[in-house]
Amino acid sequence: MKKRCAALCMAILLLAGLLCGCRKDAYKGMNVTAEKYARISVELNREVKNKYWVDDTLFAFHYYPNYNEEATGTLDTAFAWPYTELVASNWRIATLNGALKKQITPFYKKTLEGFEYYRAMRKDYHTYCATRASETGMAGGDTYYDDNIWISREFLNAYEMLGDQNYLAYSVAVAQYVWSGWADDALGGIYWCEQKKNSRNTCSNAPAALLFARLYHTTGDAVWLERAQKVYAWTYKTLRDPSDNVYWDNISNEGKINTWKFTYNTGSMIGAAVKLYELTHEEAYLEQAKASALGAHEHWFKQQEGKDYRVITSDNPWFNVLLLDAWVELYPYDKEGTMPYIADYEANLNHAYSMRADGLMPADWANGWKQQDGAAVLEKVNVLDMAANAENMGTLAYFYQYVKGE
Repeated sequence: MKKRCAALCMAILLLAGLLCGCRKDAYKGMNVTAEKYARISVELNREVKNKYWVDDTLFAFHYYPNYNEEATGTLDTAFAWPYTELVASNWRIATLNGALKKQITPFYKKTLEGFEYYRAMRKDYHTYCATRASETGMAGGDTYYDDNIWISREFLNAYEMLGDQNYLAYSVAVAQYVWSGWADDALGGIYWCEQKKNSRNTCSNAPAALLFARLYHTTGDAVWLERAQKVYAWTYKTLRDPSDNVYWDNISNEGKINTWKFTYNTGSMIGAAVKLYELTHEEAYLEQAKASALGAHEHWFKQQEGKDYRVITSDNPWFNVLLLDAWVELYPYDKEGTMPYIADYEANLNHAYSMRADGLMPADWANGWKQQDGAAVLEKVNVLDMAANAENMGTLAYFYQYVKGE
């Protein structure tokens, strides 16, 4: 009996050692800083999967907790936009190294497959609705051009990561739908919503310019470069605040500008400008990207007493990650100028991570969770924010491993 127990203990220890070794090997070759953020990204992504994802139905909850204490809460389904970020957080982990790519790919592929529950039942365009259907290809209701930009982007990312030509075909087809939203009138621009064509928004134009530029880079089809430049030029002329080079939110059909400003709109324009510079070598694009990068840092990052970094004022992690993406893309062309922006961003992320509760990082990086009796209150915690937190950490890992290095 003693021999059997000893053998069993040895087997358990050996298995534990192997598992620990596998986990360690997943980060082999990463520098210290990149590994730190990669581990956090994987950790946060795992929490999102455990709390929001239903594997057998390819279903994602919109909120956590999903039920109230009596288990009578509604099963809120994630809209297409938050669902897209669930996919994006998997993609980011897959970019970090081969071992992590191998680990995340099964979950990544399932989330990509889950897009089909949002696919519209129509024959003219390959497009996706804001709300999920109970069967694939049967979705109905409003279709937003910006939602479809993010979905086309994720199919393009998946093609680049996994090599499946179907993903590229889907990306191109959805991008054709996005282009169909261009307003053929004196004002121009891509509408926000197909069924409510009353505004042309930065969020339906700036990321479209970046998507179209990437599609030109991937396919070589010159029509995508032409469209990218046209949409970028329209957005730059129509929705840029010339006082700080930060972008307003939208313009109505009557020409009235809504002057809200969000990090993702300016980030998308910076990213588009950098990509167009890489494709055309026109210096104007790079200078415009630098100006907006500075403007964004000044607008959303403020000095605060007692802090040795600028505190971010935007409390939407998904909006923010598109700004971080843009700064990472700009960094090779303006290292000295861009690094302080990324350093402030990183400090805010680390501060937010120190305030995590129930395995999740707060959406409000500056102030953390709401408190009651000294404890964090987690209610209606959006999958968009939590998946974006995971992507943010993964983007820092990517930056320190492949862009800046150590």
